[in-house]
Amino acid sequence: MPIAKLNGTSLYYEINGTGTPVVFIHGHGLTHSMFKPQLEYFSDKYKVILCDLRGNGKSGELLQAPNEIIETQCLDIIMLLNDLGICEAVFVGSAYGGLVVQHIAKQYPERVKAIVVADSFCRSQASTIIGKIQLLAAYCSWLMYYAPSELVLPSIRMMYRERWNLAYNEIRRGLLDKRPRELYRQRLATSHVDYTRCLKSFKRPALCIVGDFSEFGVNCMKEMVSQLPHAQLVIIPNALDPSNLCQPEKFNAILQRFLEKQQEAQQIS
Repeated sequence: MPIAKLNGTSLYYEINGTGTPVVFIHGHGLTHSMFKPQLEYFSDKYKVILCDLRGNGKSGELLQAPNEIIETQCLDIIMLLNDLGICEAVFVGSAYGGLVVQHIAKQYPERVKAIVVADSFCRSQASTIIGKIQLLAAYCSWLMYYAPSELVLPSIRMMYRERWNLAYNEIRRGLLDKRPRELYRQRLATSHVDYTRCLKSFKRPALCIVGDFSEFGVNCMKEMVSQLPHAQLVIIPNALDPSNLCQPEKFNAILQRFLEKQQEAQQIS
């Protein structure tokens, strides 16, 4: 198993293929394995890099305060790319991973060829009444993280299994292998994010993808696109978060077109 020792922790990663580097960053409660359909599909033409964020999967402990977590996880990824000799990459993030991608675009724009954000959001709306309720819910949600997975699985099964079995299996695996304390801290880390200002100054291409089953999720992604100068939005029918597992073939086709377009633009320039 490839383990990088960096930034005071250990980072599990997988790398496959050659060509333009594409870094996939997983969602909350999941690991690098959520991108298995993308690894198999894209590693023929691209250098696909998957990793477990600090505090997840096979990577090291997460000890930082909530307001330091996303910045630390971003630095982990940048240092991993340094170790691999990679200067620039396309970053693809799902849900929580989408926040990490936006933070990389903010802090390390020189390392970014393009960004792809799926099923995520750009601000937590903590200043609104709904946002304050969500923040309170985040602080009160610790019981859910420590509760036995068997109590949560029936609702996940009801929501996903018949329509999106691949997504259900990955979410189930995440629940059974969860790291409760670190998951809870990462949940708190999302409570005060706001990337709206930095997105307006991001000059590279951006692709935003969202499943149509969540009206709230679609609205969040529309807001993100409205902030990005060079972004396109694609809504995938019959999909929920994570859309890359609910509709992997559609997701892969959308991402492939975007990557090919970036390659063509680079060759012309």
